[in-house]
Amino acid sequence: MIVADEWPQMHALSTALASRSGLVIHATEEEGIPADLSPYDAVIMYVHGVMGPQLEQALIRYALQGGRLVILHHGLASGKIRNPAWMEFTGMHIEPPDAAANAWKVLAPVTHTLVNLNPKHYITSHDVTYNAEISYQSSDALTQPGLYPALPLLDTELFLNQQFTDGREKTVLFGAHCIHPDTGKTVMQDRGGWVKPAGNGWICYLQPGHSEQDFMIPSFNQIILNSITWAP
Repeated sequence: MIVADEWPQMHALSTALASRSGLVIHATEEEGIPADLSPYDAVIMYVHGVMGPQLEQALIRYALQGGRLVILHHGLASGKIRNPAWMEFTGMHIEPPDAAANAWKVLAPVTHTLVNLNPKHYITSHDVTYNAEISYQSSDALTQPGLYPALPLLDTELFLNQQFTDGREKTVLFGAHCIHPDTGKTVMQDRGGWVKPAGNGWICYLQPGHSEQDFMIPSFNQIILNSITWAP
């Protein structure tokens, strides 16, 4: 099931997933979401705006009861500040754009390079081809820079300063790398993608996905498919 409020991107993703896997894909806007999502093997959430309470609670309940919830791109963007239960459930915090420190910012247009920080994980590795290698230094640990497989997504967005509130509950899969369009400095934050247990289910988040073009990259679509089919 895909629940979304922007459709060119999700039409591209639906076509790609169906051709790669033969999955039967249902799609709806917020108003059409069923209260019981348990019949679905996975739910992909691609909602840009503020969610109403019915959708918010349906998604949370679905994951807690054992579902696979895959959140893409702006499912964890600044609009969700007005969905505090969602932010608590996902273990995330976003400061307002005018905050004095760690302010939320959208960097665009940039090449958002998805950096594979967890090469042995099924989501990052199964049938995924990386066409680049990049020097990357983790933003969250005392580590030295290293060379990692990378997947550049051109002319898209990168979100700056998504903050974790749940310690080490998340398993980080990808780093987000770009050149800041205003300062020319290199941005590296371990927020490109992660997984997290939620009750009896799992949350998977992938930060890219702003443009229809993002969902025309076979390796990115395979990562999304892996997020659905991964068996913890």
